Amino acid sequence: MTGGGRGLGRAIAHALGERGAHVALSYHDSGEGAAEEVAALRALGCRAVAIAADARRPGQMAAFVDEAARELGGLDLLVNNVGVFRRTPVGEITDELLDEAFDVNTKAAVLAAQAAAPHLRRRPGAAIVNVASLGGLMAWPHHVAYSASKAALIAATRGLAVALAPEIRVNAVAPGVLDPPGGPSAVREKTPLERFGTHAEAVEAVLFLASAASYTTGEVLRVDGGRALAP
Repeated sequence: MTGGGRGLGRAIAHALGERGAHVALSYHDSGEGAAEEVAALRALGCRAVAIAADARRPGQMAAFVDEAARELGGLDLLVNNVGVFRRTPVGEITDELLDEAFDVNTKAAVLAAQAAAPHLRRRPGAAIVNVASLGGLMAWPHHVAYSASKAALIAATRGLAVALAPEIRVNAVAPGVLDPPGGPSAVREKTPLERFGTHAEAVEAVLFLASAASYTTGEVLRVDGGRALAP
């Protein structure tokens, strides 16, 4: 999985290990957390490895996938979790900020999927799960670059689902606000379930799409407490 050194990515990696998976995770600036998670996974009896890869640099996601396949002896699942989230008023958006958002949030997932496809096609039940965002489905005026890149990831998920069928299922989860880090009380009050989600709840959605959803592809599963439905 990409981006497994902290936060939701680390929680996903650990949950996969708890269910018996061998895990290769990428990291960029979260090396300490990645090393800690590898140790935790190995304590569970899993094969685990952390591999440095910068999603902003050409070729590094594909290189990570290929190295992961060598280390683990093949691939059954790719989780594209690496991402960047920056709050930026519209007037402060720059070429560099847009490039970063699309490089990390969209291009990295597409290129990792491209690299993983030959490995995944060798395994029955192979799957790709992309970690998108509620921001890719709703208008977030202070996160235009982020939302645009996550909307592109959602479109890419659907395209990949058709392109890689029938051997590989491709789906996405779209978490709303998770706690931590949480968010403004006004957002919580507009959420029908009247609370923010947890990492564990988002993890369960990833695990469902990774294994149990054997007749589901091209789907975007919101984990948002109904926030997308509220005015």
